[in-house]
Amino acid sequence: MIPFIPETAPFTDEQRAWLNGFLAGTFARQPSSVPTEEPIATPRLPVTVVWGSQTGNAELLAKDTRKKLEAAGAEVTVFDLADYPKERLAHESYFVVITSTYGEGEPPDNAQDFHTFLLSEAAPRLEGVYFAVLALGDTNYPDFCQTGKQLDARMAALGAQRWLERVDCDVEFEEPFEMWIAELAVKAAAAGDQSPSALTPSQETVEEVAATTYSKKRPFPAALIINQRLNAIGSSKDTRHVSLSLAGSRLNYEVGDALGVRPHNAPETVFPLIEAAGFTPGMRIGGESLASLLTSRYDVCKLTLGFLQDAARFCDNPALGQLVTAAEQNRDAFIEYAWGRELIDAIEQFRIRWPSPEAFVQSLKKITPRLYSISSSPKAHPEEVHLTVGVVRYESHGRARAGLCSTYLAELDPGSTAEIYVQPNKHFKPPPGSDTPMIMVGPGTGIAPFRAFLEEREAIGAKGKNWLFFGDQHAATDFLYRETIEAWLKSGHLTELETAFSRDQATKVYVQDRMRARGRELARWLEEGAHLYVCGDASRMAKDVDCTLRAIVAAEITGGDTSAADHYVDALSKAKRYVRDVY
Repeated sequence: MIPFIPETAPFTDEQRAWLNGFLAGTFARQPSSVPTEEPIATPRLPVTVVWGSQTGNAELLAKDTRKKLEAAGAEVTVFDLADYPKERLAHESYFVVITSTYGEGEPPDNAQDFHTFLLSEAAPRLEGVYFAVLALGDTNYPDFCQTGKQLDARMAALGAQRWLERVDCDVEFEEPFEMWIAELAVKAAAAGDQSPSALTPSQETVEEVAATTYSKKRPFPAALIINQRLNAIGSSKDTRHVSLSLAGSRLNYEVGDALGVRPHNAPETVFPLIEAAGFTPGMRIGGESLASLLTSRYDVCKLTLGFLQDAARFCDNPALGQLVTAAEQNRDAFIEYAWGRELIDAIEQFRIRWPSPEAFVQSLKKITPRLYSISSSPKAHPEEVHLTVGVVRYESHGRARAGLCSTYLAELDPGSTAEIYVQPNKHFKPPPGSDTPMIMVGPGTGIAPFRAFLEEREAIGAKGKNWLFFGDQHAATDFLYRETIEAWLKSGHLTELETAFSRDQATKVYVQDRMRARGRELARWLEEGAHLYVCGDASRMAKDVDCTLRAIVAAEITGGDTSAADHYVDALSKAKRYVRDVY
């Protein structure tokens, strides 16, 4: 549902009426007192919008911001932060930043250079610049919205004035974004000396907003075609190849994009939780059963500090109060407690009870769609989309656990449906030139987008060289898509293949070790113009690969000069020749 501006919001009645139409994608009819003659043209307010994104959310919001501000009378220029000319910054009038945070409080790859510049002594004074920051993050992580907070604080310290107070968005960012952009639109209209009631959108804007397409808000029910286990018997892993039908959806995707999946909770998770909370599955909330609500709408596993804080209001258990107090004072105390635990563990341990099922549901967070790198090319598989899913199952504190979305997909039967949408990822694409060499590093399920890249290049007859680094535990059981990859190697479509099966020998070997062993050839490919792609775990693998890459460049290209090697790698990243899709 699109949020409408409440009467308590700080707007006039006229502004509120316009904004409610604005948020709905249509605009309120002009008051009869407004003249019908064409208004005198006034200078349009210059606004620059920049975005930093790892998964594409900030980029999509930046585009939406452009549409909304242009409808409010502004002249808007949008930049990927990797492409933003930093010499412009001191001369901006109105500067809007939309950025996510990933990993351990780190800026997105495309925002790293700007982030470093702004926090350095080289950053200019910004008197006369008005700015606004929308920060995206996840409250489950300790460094929530860290990048947005840092940029906001630094611009203020450099003398810029806040055009709008920073808004920090959790994973469900749609409603706070709509409120933020509504207030920003009013400020833009006022700064541009235009009355909101006199604004009219372009026909293109109306048509785009009114278009009924499948999206995160309105996912498509895609029928499952294939659910195939890729690991051989004997593997400790369960990796699935999932094929979904796009027939009738009119959804389009490109290789490199991600697929959003809205999962449901399993009955074996929902029903024990309801019992532990002291309720029954059939209790009704707004005409829907508690079991149905918890199955399809709420995250019934993830333990958050907010949940414990809310529970403490209804529970006089002193141990729970002590835990909440300690966690509020030291985030590490909560992280230590929550490790390996879920909601049901806390409910049972502290005997938490709520006065009503409504109060219980209000303490929960909504299910967040999961994003998976698409592992197919639409040219190779028309009206289908493929995923490569690592199923998460483990035990902790004496209870079996399961990853919400991975097990949901793994347990789907052919013919059943999953709610999906396409999440574009413009920065993670194969080289634009079909003759450009391509190096891909993707261990485990990180192989997903590179299967798509290789299918795409094969379908269009690209002649560029392709080099794949793949790794997992055992070659005999965990070589994902082995037949396809070996066929590509035999045909010459895959020029080079390096594998690292960590547990097939006494000393563990990883993809970065294989890169190091082939450092001279890898450096030669880079000097020939190759693009390097990395997909997989951000916390360890991607960092190790990055360090190895910089060491190779220092040894083979810059003559041992590590500073020059860092500049070389950073230049690759800025030129979009070193791109990562990490999680």
